[in-house]
Amino acid sequence: MPKYNLKLCNVITTALLSCLVVGCGSSGSTVQNNEAITLQTPAIIGGNSRGEVISDSNDAITGSLTITDQQSGEAAFIAQENSATSYGFFSLNAGGDWSYTLDDLNASITSLNEGETLQDTITVNSVDGTSAQIIITVVGAPIAQADGFENISNVLLQSDGVDSGLDAYTLIENAFGEGSIESPDLYVGNHESVVHIIEDTDTIIGNHFVFLAHRDDDQDKDKGASDRQRNEIKTYDKSPQQTLAFKGETFQYSWKFKVSSELELTSKFSHFFQIKARNESNDNTNGNDDQPIITLSGAQKNSTGNQLQVRYSAGFDENGNSTGLDRNLIETDWSLITDEWVEVFVQATFSESGKLDMTLTRLSDNAVIFNISEQNIDMWRGFSDDDFARPKWGIYRSIVETDSLRIDEERVRFADFSITKGKLAQ
Repeated sequence: MPKYNLKLCNVITTALLSCLVVGCGSSGSTVQNNEAITLQTPAIIGGNSRGEVISDSNDAITGSLTITDQQSGEAAFIAQENSATSYGFFSLNAGGDWSYTLDDLNASITSLNEGETLQDTITVNSVDGTSAQIIITVVGAPIAQADGFENISNVLLQSDGVDSGLDAYTLIENAFGEGSIESPDLYVGNHESVVHIIEDTDTIIGNHFVFLAHRDDDQDKDKGASDRQRNEIKTYDKSPQQTLAFKGETFQYSWKFKVSSELELTSKFSHFFQIKARNESNDNTNGNDDQPIITLSGAQKNSTGNQLQVRYSAGFDENGNSTGLDRNLIETDWSLITDEWVEVFVQATFSESGKLDMTLTRLSDNAVIFNISEQNIDMWRGFSDDDFARPKWGIYRSIVETDSLRIDEERVRFADFSITKGKLAQ
């Protein structure tokens, strides 16, 4: 009787059973019930699977994938049309051509600092179910710069969220210095029972600050009830030196803000931003610091309706009288910005023959609401080498026309304050 190698028989038997289950042979086919069938093999996907986009870009980036498949008719992709991703919108055709556009209203995108990155990972599928990933890197855009401006330093103030991290007042003073807040609740006898700068978040801009105003309760700093009220933040002589503009220096200021269509204005003033002088001696030889040099304001006009204005004050003459040269650099329809996040960019050179560039852009559609360029404008009110110019933000308004203002609490939203010191390229 022949002898058998049981171990070898087990190996051969296992191999035969394996052929019946997964298929054997070099052609990728197997036999089942005496019929040859083709195995499903995955597609092979290659090509451009990575891209990079700057966070303020509105242009689509594109690429092209390749695909091969042993099965007839399966070398194709499942198309996508403007599919929402984590940070944008993605399209892909059956042949592998793809495009990607940022969602410029996404809070994570709008809050990116210069050089910071995010990754958007997008899954694509072939018709046989083979998947691959496209990775888009989003890079934070450089701080807005006018031509020929070189950065020296930057101070940034951002909210860190509701009930998260530090409170609003601490964040502000960490950036601009102790005493940089002029809110009614910080002054004895003023509206002490309500915190006037709080934090909030939304799906458009993300974390931000909210400045509150109350027609019948808020007063002007420590002056008691008067004809005006303020809730502002500022830089001043105790602020970091890189936030103060001395004679001949060039600075950039940028921020985002939002006002409600329900907010009411007067024919006097409602300021949301100011560039103020500090003229310690208040000597009138070169004006003084009583009037802000530049203000961004809202005003009620009987003939044209509510206006958004940029006001310029030329200061006083040596006798302390108005020069009569004050003017509005821009007047436009207030409704163009209400209920919308807008971004403001200012570049100013502080000298007797200074320069001012100022642009306001509506973020929902990137519409430029105004663009100011003054190339020979007196931007200096100082008298000594210790004098400087400085920014202020918030709500500073006249309450003389009480009936023009509503009794309800007003809220103005601000985000991403930036003060950049630089120099103009020679």
